[in-house]
Amino acid sequence: RRGELFRQLLELNARELVHGSYGLEGDHVVLTDTLDLENLDYNEFEASFDSITLAVASHLAELASYRER
Repeated sequence: RRGELFRQLLELNARELVHGSYGLEGDHVVLTDTLDLENLDYNEFEASFDSITLAVASHLAELASYRER
């Protein structure tokens, strides 16, 4: 079952995420983006934030079946 989740996350990374990627931190799935803070402007930050927010909203139902209860 974990293998299915990992495959699903990799597929989402490859086909749907413009900013950021899914990863693992211990036993937790995380969604991260790397931004260059030295030259970061508000529009870049906002685009990254909006992209991650949209990804979570779009993928939540698809990934919910892997959630431990």
